[in-house]
This record gives sequence, C-alpha cells and structure tokens, in this order.
Amino acid sequence: MLQLRPSDYRLMPWKNGGGSTTEITIEPAGASLADPFLWRVSSAQVAASGPFSRFPGHERLLLLLEGAGLLLDIEGKERQRLKYPGQVVAFAGDASVHATLIQGPCVDFGVISDPSRVKVKLEWLNLGPDATAITVAPATLLFAPWGPVRVDPLGVELASRDCLRLGNNPAATEAPGAKLGVRASFGTTPLVLVSIWPL
Repeated sequence: MLQLRPSDYRLMPWKNGGGSTTEITIEPAGASLADPFLWRVSSAQVAASGPFSRFPGHERLLLLLEGAGLLLDIEGKERQRLKYPGQVVAFAGDASVHATLIQGPCVDFGVISDPSRVKVKLEWLNLGPDATAITVAPATLLFAPWGPVRVDPLGVELASRDCLRLGNNPAATEAPGAKLGVRASFGTTPLVLVSIWPL
C-alpha cells in the first residue's frame, strides 16, 4: 500500500509541448514517456482547445473531473462529448485527437496503458456515508478528486487529490480479490477507481 499525495506527483510537459500534465503514478516507477511503460495515471488542466499527444501502441481512457468538458474529434470515430463526471471515453493512443473546450478550462483524469500487456478499467464512484464495496485488482488505484474518502478495513483516509496505490503487498486486506469498503468521511464525494489486470 502506498498513499500518494499531490506533493509526490510529477508535473510534466505534454509530449506535444501544448501544456502540462500532473503524473500521479507510472509503472514501472520513475519511467519516462520515452520508456516502454506499462501504464500511467495522470490528470491535466486543459486551458485551451488543441490536439492531444499521440502514444502509439497504447490505449487511452479519459474522464472529466472539473469544468464543462470537451468535444473530442477522434480519428475513425464520431465526435465524443466528455461532459459529465463519470463518463469514460476510450481511444487508441496513436489516433489523431483534437479537443475543443465546451465552456472554459477543465480538468481531466486519464490512464494510458499497453493493451497487449494489461487490461484497465476506469470507474467513477459516487460515495456517501455508507460503504461501497470494491474488489482489489492486481494493481488498484483509488483517487479522491475532492476528498475526504475513508478506505476500510485499511484505516486510510484520502484527502483531496490523494491517491492510494494497492497491489504490491500480499497482505490479506490488499491482495487481489480482497474486498474493501470505501465511503465519504462526511456528506457525499466522488472516487475514481482504476483497476489493472495483467494479460
């Protein structure tokens, strides 16, 4: 178990030089985008319309965290509207993609992965005071966009923009297949769940 906080993240320029992305975590740890990385989880503020970087040989999953969203013109697909929290858009990393802001800057959350080596599921959970059950995958990431989120029975509380990474500890409460309960510490709040399985 590794609890990551915003101070642990890496601010990196976009591959195409058009902006910057906050890299939350990457596998293998410390890899650069020039390395053959397995997967990468990040969040970016999109301040202007423009093209996305290309990542040949990878798959991309994207959801909206804040703002009015994006219109995505993806090569080989109909125009996609990334407008609602929890909506996930998937597309090939080598596709030509142009993003148009719907109304002002927004913040997205994305996973880039090697589909020949891993299967990735990206989910948005709306949490309340009652626990929502989740199942631990071989690699699991819990990202609290606004926090605070409680993770039981681990006894962990995630503050705003914290990320809990599970999968490196064979302890029964963290091993693949283990059940966890996640809930808002008070009121309601979202949680982004990333589940990763090797192929």
